[in-house]
Amino acid sequence: MEIALAGKRKLGFVTGTLRKDHDDEVKSEAWETCNSMIISWILGSVSNSIKQSIVFVNSSSHLWTELERRFSLTNGSRKHKLNKDLYETKQQGKKISEYYTKMKSIWEELESLHALPIITNITSEVSSFLTSLSKQMEEHKLFQFLNGLDDEYGPQRSQLLMMTALPFVETACCYLEPEES
Repeated sequence: MEIALAGKRKLGFVTGTLRKDHDDEVKSEAWETCNSMIISWILGSVSNSIKQSIVFVNSSSHLWTELERRFSLTNGSRKHKLNKDLYETKQQGKKISEYYTKMKSIWEELESLHALPIITNITSEVSSFLTSLSKQMEEHKLFQFLNGLDDEYGPQRSQLLMMTALPFVETACCYLEPEES
């Protein structure tokens, strides 16, 4: 939701950084119009049971804050849940592409919760470190993916793991998809 609001240049309404200008009637009316539109978007994206409890909130900022209080988990709790989901996710007869997509969505959300500092001076040593770190992360994803595959993919899993250079997880998917029965 934040991405959609930022893309429409409306995120400031829900964060409270764009406030209503009470001194300028034209700006005030424009603010009210945008505020109502954002409330409408939010109400349209929540379930009916949630909507019933927030339908009378008339400030997008207050609405956003109320929803955050009710539904946001701390980063630690969210990271724990996502890691638990990741380790519990198994193929269980699903198509390779469905299984991979589920894993990928969890990996991406986890990555979004790990804020790394911005490096302004990239030396060869830092570059080497980042390359090594990236390779380790890719291998970790590959191992997680292969661990959750159904047993029928045991021979293909072994072949992938015996490669001199381990493949990217996407390459492993491409290798496994034609093997689906």
